[in-house]
Amino acid sequence: MSLGKMGKPQRPKGPEVGLVFPTDKKGGRGSTFGNKGAWAAAVAAVDPAEGTKVEKEKSWRQKYTKYIVRQVQLGLNSPKNAVSIAQGGLDYCYKNFEFIRDGKTYKLGEALEKFGGSHAFETGVIEGDGKLPKFGPECQVPYGKKVLKGEALKAQLDKWASYGTIEPSARDAITYLVDNPKVLDLSDKYFVLLGAGSAMGPLLTLLSLGANIIAIDLDRQGIWERLIRETRNSPGTLIFPLKKKQSTLKSDAEIAAQAGGNLFTDTPEIRAWLMGVERGKDLVVGAYAYLDGELHVKVSLAMDAIIRDLTKMRKATPAYLCTPTDVHVITKEAHDAAAKEYKKINFTNVVSRLSPFALPGTGYLVKNALDPVKAEDGEELYLVDGIVGRQGPNYALAKRIQHWRAVVAREVDKVNVSSNIAPSTATVSVTSNKLFALAYKGFHFFAPLEVFQQETSNAVMAAMLIHDIRNPKVPSNPKNKLRNPLELFTYGSLHGGVWRMAYKIDSIGEPAAFLYLFTTPLGMMIVVAFWAIVLGIIKGYAGF
Repeated sequence: MSLGKMGKPQRPKGPEVGLVFPTDKKGGRGSTFGNKGAWAAAVAAVDPAEGTKVEKEKSWRQKYTKYIVRQVQLGLNSPKNAVSIAQGGLDYCYKNFEFIRDGKTYKLGEALEKFGGSHAFETGVIEGDGKLPKFGPECQVPYGKKVLKGEALKAQLDKWASYGTIEPSARDAITYLVDNPKVLDLSDKYFVLLGAGSAMGPLLTLLSLGANIIAIDLDRQGIWERLIRETRNSPGTLIFPLKKKQSTLKSDAEIAAQAGGNLFTDTPEIRAWLMGVERGKDLVVGAYAYLDGELHVKVSLAMDAIIRDLTKMRKATPAYLCTPTDVHVITKEAHDAAAKEYKKINFTNVVSRLSPFALPGTGYLVKNALDPVKAEDGEELYLVDGIVGRQGPNYALAKRIQHWRAVVAREVDKVNVSSNIAPSTATVSVTSNKLFALAYKGFHFFAPLEVFQQETSNAVMAAMLIHDIRNPKVPSNPKNKLRNPLELFTYGSLHGGVWRMAYKIDSIGEPAAFLYLFTTPLGMMIVVAFWAIVLGIIKGYAGF
């Protein structure tokens, strides 16, 4: 046992098992090598020279963002480019990330073939005791101290869209559910939720609408006791993997103790169980598990290994929650709105540009509106760089794996895809970071930004998912033409204002925190005291 900081004993790490990063030239498994490798392979599929630049970048952690922007720009040159980049990145992951079991190491793709043909899971089923409303469910969204529905909800959707917090296509999608409440009865639908207990997942909304939930989460009793309890109190059904036959288990607590599996170590077996569960039913399979750092990449890839085969072999609909802090293709209207916001003379722009944050070279208050990309066919396509560099290259890769799969699923496997952009949300994991918490409190100064509360985000994103599987005219349906596959992420976006604000989201964190503090009573007192001291010094030098 070694000693860490402050002399505290640290337990030695056990041997790695399950899904792991590739080994680098020195035999280590640091995340940078595999991270760069995936991005390099993706872009090299259409521009080998650009792939070489990625491989040779020595300051990857500090400079990774510009390579992501460049990759999206290259993808916009043609539909073929977009698909080739996505396939190149995914192929790298399956050929280079590894899977360790019983002391032996396999490439991920090999492990899925070797161990994915069978499983030892039983199938558990819990049916809820609740009932759907007598006259059917209706679309509802908690917001502030109210629960919005009907005309009140439509009015709020109009307000968000007019202000620029969400795209008009997102407003129209949720309005479709308000106007067609019959589609909200989900008793005929089957949803595979990978990371079923995730804070941002749609579990509770789907259960309340009578859905059949095929749940995957860690084999921890507390998690499954909650999932079973929530199901019992709903009109929905929970289907899940068990280590023992359900008939041998006498209580919900005993069932919970035997439920679940580990996406990192049981990837092939979970995939095999899902391939056989509820045969003949159309599946929607959602990726909702989230972890920090390199674990996020690993869990994203583990989920992709399952989604890949469910889309290919069962024609399942993959579902994702995209982050607004990424590089996205946007409409010309969103681009023009950002440019207009930048030119406004208002409190935020005046105060910000008179502050030290506006000094050249600081990296703050960077203009959001970017020049369009001119595609091979002459079309101009617009994009937004919403990356927050401090989230790191592992976060970016974990989310990009989902982008790549969404593109391949729609364009190659020809399945419908639900991949909508969720708003910035005040979850516990985000607000526990003091700087992020302060910045979030000041975001409202930067119109049209709005940070959503978790219950609001959950409701609107579940609504978008339901819309995508119920409305055949949705752009994500491969039967409906897009100019470029990357436009899949353009429609139905609830970005929270990131696309239409004056400045890049990565350049307003500290200014937002400053503006928040500046407008508090304590902040104003500090400012007054500061200027009183400055004036006192000036008077002293002037001899007043």
